[in-house]
Amino acid sequence: MSYVSVYENKIPRSKGLIMTGAVHAAIVAAVIAMPAIVVPDRFEGTILAIPERVQPTPEPVVEEVKPDVRTAAPVRKTAPEPRITDLPPIPKDQYATTSLASASVGEGMVIPLETITIKPDPVIVGARLNTRYADRFQPAYPPGQLRLEREGEVSVRVLVGTDGRVKQIKLIDAPHEDFWEATRRQALSKWRFTPETRDGKPFESWITLKVRFEINS
Repeated sequence: MSYVSVYENKIPRSKGLIMTGAVHAAIVAAVIAMPAIVVPDRFEGTILAIPERVQPTPEPVVEEVKPDVRTAAPVRKTAPEPRITDLPPIPKDQYATTSLASASVGEGMVIPLETITIKPDPVIVGARLNTRYADRFQPAYPPGQLRLEREGEVSVRVLVGTDGRVKQIKLIDAPHEDFWEATRRQALSKWRFTPETRDGKPFESWITLKVRFEINS
């Protein structure tokens, strides 16, 4: 059995030949169009030779040896003790009345010390209600407040004189004017106190009191 190539006797087409020729012609034209590279036969310019200075090797730095200076330790000086000399003698009558020990200053000379008297704190006894007049302390109940069955408490400040009587009275708090007025009248006319004393002597002083108005059923 044998095979026969189908391309063996086939005549090439004219169109393909034309295309091949055109490609080759384009390549040749491109090569011709390239600029030529001209290599000169010899160098005709000037060459400048600039000498370069060689830097000298730096000398090694030698550190200066500092001398060893030692400071002497400070010397503590002690001041001499003061001495008192050539003082005039003190008359005997200037230190004969002192009751404290005398201090020696120098040979044959004495300076007296002053006597210091410390006074004790005074004994203070505050003002207080005189119990002999305790039944006069409570004021009369205001009639208007009693009808309304109102109760209340009055706070006052009282200046007690040296004779035990009330010299002034000041209102601190009261639920109604009637309660305050009844308390003021009673204090100025009926209240009696034992006055404040300092070391047994009477003095004026302020005290604070409260008066309670209650309805007993």
